[in-house]
Amino acid sequence: MHSPIRLTKLIIRLCIAGLMATPSIGTAAVENSPPNLLKQTTTAEHVVGPCRFRIANMFGGEFREAHPDSSPPQQGSYYLPITGPSSFLTGGFGLFCVEANEERITSSLNGKYVDGRWWTYGPVDGPEFVPYEEQAKARTIPLKEKNWTGITYTEDATTGDERTQARVFHFCLVRDARALCGYTVVEWLADRKGRNDLDRIKAILESVEFVDTPLPAGGSATSSVTKIEK
Repeated sequence: MHSPIRLTKLIIRLCIAGLMATPSIGTAAVENSPPNLLKQTTTAEHVVGPCRFRIANMFGGEFREAHPDSSPPQQGSYYLPITGPSSFLTGGFGLFCVEANEERITSSLNGKYVDGRWWTYGPVDGPEFVPYEEQAKARTIPLKEKNWTGITYTEDATTGDERTQARVFHFCLVRDARALCGYTVVEWLADRKGRNDLDRIKAILESVEFVDTPLPAGGSATSSVTKIEK
């Protein structure tokens, strides 16, 4: 019997369609802001699960914890404007914190880099992993790293309705025993204007800086980390 993790690919495909209609919370406020406000950048400290980090509010967007009354919040969202002078293709993307071991990183990325190419989960009745098909154009995306290591790539989701076919950016920012991960659509493949949000999404992620917290007595930050090939 195959692991439920292998359903990740299907779940991501379903989420892509939902992103087409995702509204951004606070869109009206961003749209009505003066142009100079959209150029301002502010940085705040946040906690998502065991990850504590700073991230900049840029391009008219902002990071918020989901269910901030929980302790600590298990997921956060970076909300982005979908209208106005600084509009994005989608209303934002989620961030979640996982253990930095190979299984969790692979699941979060919906793939792994092996022997010079990206692989993804195979069909239910097939091998566990298969190389991305050529039309997926899977490729590594470099980031300007701070106190973390980035494992990131894009892949073209070309199945299903042509209107929902998209270039998807997957990322994990690995710091010691934890990783901050997520994914987002950066281009609709059917868009003749060729709009692409990758550079701005990269800039947002490159602003991330992990904030160290004291370890338990005798603890080791790297004791549970498996080396991950980029």
